[in-house]
Amino acid sequence: MNAQKLKLQAKQSLSAKTPILSRRKHEKSTYFPDNTALHTVSRNPASKRLSLLIEKSKKTLESLQKSEEKLHQFNHQLSSISQSTCSAIGDEFFINLAQSLASVFGVRYVIIGKVTGTTGEKVKTLAFWDGNKIAENFVYDLKKTPCKQIVDNKVCYFPNMIQEHFPDDLFLAENNIESYLGVPIFNAEKQLIGLLSFMDEKPISHYDHYSSILNIFAARCASEMERMNAEAQLESKAQELKKSNLALKDFISLASHDLRGPAGKITLFGERLAEKLDSLEPESKEYLVRIQKSALRMQELIDDLRVFSQNSIQIEPSRKIDLEKVFKEVIIDLGLLPLKNDGQILVDTLPTIEGNLAQLRLLFQNLLSNAIKFHNPDKPQEIKIYSRSCGKNNWEVSVKDQGIGFDEKYKDRIFRPFEKLHGKSEYKGTGMGLAICQKIAENHGGSIQAESQPGQGACFTVVLRATHCEIEK
Repeated sequence: MNAQKLKLQAKQSLSAKTPILSRRKHEKSTYFPDNTALHTVSRNPASKRLSLLIEKSKKTLESLQKSEEKLHQFNHQLSSISQSTCSAIGDEFFINLAQSLASVFGVRYVIIGKVTGTTGEKVKTLAFWDGNKIAENFVYDLKKTPCKQIVDNKVCYFPNMIQEHFPDDLFLAENNIESYLGVPIFNAEKQLIGLLSFMDEKPISHYDHYSSILNIFAARCASEMERMNAEAQLESKAQELKKSNLALKDFISLASHDLRGPAGKITLFGERLAEKLDSLEPESKEYLVRIQKSALRMQELIDDLRVFSQNSIQIEPSRKIDLEKVFKEVIIDLGLLPLKNDGQILVDTLPTIEGNLAQLRLLFQNLLSNAIKFHNPDKPQEIKIYSRSCGKNNWEVSVKDQGIGFDEKYKDRIFRPFEKLHGKSEYKGTGMGLAICQKIAENHGGSIQAESQPGQGACFTVVLRATHCEIEK
């Protein structure tokens, strides 16, 4: 009995626990139906992240492609403008630049100007592109114009509606201008000297792109403006120097003419007194001889000074000159054949050059005269005249002697006017010959050099530059 009662209680207990187990199993199936549902929930965030990455990559690629296209366009425009201006200078450069900027950017007006006026209140155009042509240059007032902002604020950009900002600018209204972009032009000292800008009837976008190109060529404009300014100053100085030299030449010519009168009279009266030498006392005779020598020397100095001034400026036009022919004529004019001590002049093959015939003849006449005058009495007189090419179309023409020579420490001094290394009684001359030679050489774009040793002769070499020489032999 007890055993049956225990079995019955065990069944009831088991029966009571069965629903609980069934409910837990049901709850488990309700929250986690199967494995498939579990995996689906975990895959959704990853898919979204992948889609976002793909979308972001597409946008990045498109951005890179656009950047590459912009860079390609930038390089193409920069190259196009550079090619149209690279070989141009001066006014041609500014005209080409204005035309090229208008063509590349597709704008109606381009202004390249330099700031003028005492306070920089005006601009003078160096080039102005007006629709389809280069217009005549003009000067305009910056007041109430967008260009004034460049002078004040160093930058000016209005992508549209520019007339609302500058209602008093009649040019903008008359030409229906909608947009404006301008950049300053600075010199090497960072000073504002001009502006580069363009305007159009439609809005202007791509500020960074356009302003970068404008700034590049603004720097090029600055270099060209400074070069032109330096060239103008140099030309002005050259004209001033030319006027000064002409005035000096005229003064020396007049002075020489006025001085020749008194010197001539002294010589004339000295000659008349010389006719009466027998009636003069010995001391008076000596004074008279000195007066005559001084008068002659004065005339020589006056003549040499006049020649020096005339050769300070090359006035006559240049032409081709055969130097061999020049030396033959000089030898004949000087009457140098035969020379002392059975001497000789040896003339080698000489070039044909471009120059002033009268000046070159005087130059080589002076050199040849010195070679004869300063001869060594203990040696046969031999003078060699020869030339050699030195560089592209450059020539050196030398006159070498075996005379008394000189110490090379004086080689710069001998080219100074009125400088003489020897006493007046030893060798005649005023000391102007080599100074004249140097001036003539400089007139022909060259120079003159001297080499010598005492008792070993001297060699004077005239260097003629390429712009004045032509090889024909």
